[in-house]
Amino acid sequence: MSPAQRTDRMHGVLSPVVTPFGHNLAPDGARFVRHCQWLLSQDVGLAVFGTNSEGNSLSTNEKIALLDTLVEAGVPPTRMMPGTGT
Repeated sequence: MSPAQRTDRMHGVLSPVVTPFGHNLAPDGARFVRHCQWLLSQDVGLAVFGTNSEGNSLSTNEKIALLDTLVEAGVPPTRMMPGTGT
C-alpha cells in the first residue's frame, strides 16, 4: 500500500494550501478542489486554512462549505488538517 492510500493516521508532508478567491472576493471552490487534487497527486497532505492567514478572512460557514466541497470531490478527510483558529 502506498503512503497516499493509508487511512489509519496522518502521515508524510503536509503542504500549506492557499485558498483561491474570485474577483468577487468569495472563495473559489472549483479552483480550490483542483489545487488540492494536484497536491494530493504529489503525495502530500493538505494543511488548509490558517497556514497562509486566509483562515482569519473566512467565515466558519465558508470554511465548512470548502471542506464539504473537497469531500464531495473525493478528497479523503484523512489527508486534510484544517486550521481552526481565528
